[in-house]
Amino acid sequence: MLIEGGLRLVTDGLRDRLPEVFDAIHRRLHATSAYPENEQLSAAESETIAASLRDVLDYVAGEQAHVPQRVSNEALREVRLAAHNGIALEVLLQASRTAQATLWQFVLEEAHRVLPDPADRVAVLRRASANHFAWNDAIARDVVLAYEQENATLALSGDRRRLATLQALLAGLPADTAALGYSFADSHVAALVSGVGSDALIAASARQLRIRPLAVNAHDGLVWAWWSWPRVAGRARTLLGGLELPAHARIAVGAVGEGLEGFRLSHRQAVEARAVALALDRRRVFYDDVVLEAHALHDLAAVRAFVLEELEPLGSGGDAPENNALVETMRVYFQSGQNAAVTAQKLQVHSRTVAYRLRSVEAKIGADGMNRDEFVVAVRLVGLVAAHDAPR
Repeated sequence: MLIEGGLRLVTDGLRDRLPEVFDAIHRRLHATSAYPENEQLSAAESETIAASLRDVLDYVAGEQAHVPQRVSNEALREVRLAAHNGIALEVLLQASRTAQATLWQFVLEEAHRVLPDPADRVAVLRRASANHFAWNDAIARDVVLAYEQENATLALSGDRRRLATLQALLAGLPADTAALGYSFADSHVAALVSGVGSDALIAASARQLRIRPLAVNAHDGLVWAWWSWPRVAGRARTLLGGLELPAHARIAVGAVGEGLEGFRLSHRQAVEARAVALALDRRRVFYDDVVLEAHALHDLAAVRAFVLEELEPLGSGGDAPENNALVETMRVYFQSGQNAAVTAQKLQVHSRTVAYRLRSVEAKIGADGMNRDEFVVAVRLVGLVAAHDAPR
């Protein structure tokens, strides 16, 4: 068999499986990526995966091997967004390597399926590997160049200069903060605000709280904000929780932190709270309320396996809680301090219905099982798992 024909057999088979390959890459990136979760980055990542799969398969097949490779417009957009979000170049390159390693597993699998002769298969894979590495090397060079150019642009522009200063500060690098007009010696609360009306929300906070925030437009409507905050228990939650959200705005808030390290930590917490807000489609999230969910997102595959194992006796396959009456009842029951009357009111069912469901759960897992910490955690996290797995 001619090597070119074998390459076409393998790549044509992979093109037929593109949705499967795309999903595998997407899952692996979300399990390992250090990206903060936001709509723009998620969309750009998906577009980059789709465009890169198309281009690399053409190149592996030899259909464009004679043409100098250039990074796709979709990948360039993701690189620029990553630079605006302060994501390190190493993280970008690692994500690319992860995606290509996942694709190569599919190349090997498809070659074994369509090339039964071992000698043919070795020859084809040797050529495919050479083409694949050549494509990766060319694209990596363009990614590095685009990232460095975008960072240079950020450093030279007005508001972008402030963003570059904050990015350096958050990364622990030396930075001249005089132009920011903000004291880093105090306590701080950080927030990420996005959506239509985010600037208006920041302005309203200054009027209503009488605390002028440090705010910068990070990218595409996402605002990073900090308030120098008197450390009074509950005050941040009370006041920020009382701000009226514009119809399409979203806010994620970190905890109060002391000094420069608290400034950084509260921002990191706001980033993690935003990831939970996006996963669960919540518009206002405080990190202190979602610490468990935030940590769960760091290893969602392990959390998914844990939830499925814990809730399997209730007939849950990891679906949204509302699709399983027993799981939904337990979720609201635990949220309500194990008060059956309040649970019935929230679910809008008769109290006898709640009692029947509680007895059903007890019959399946026992009274001790209902009070196990692991069971309570699984009930709390099943919604996060279901939301993350739902088609987008």
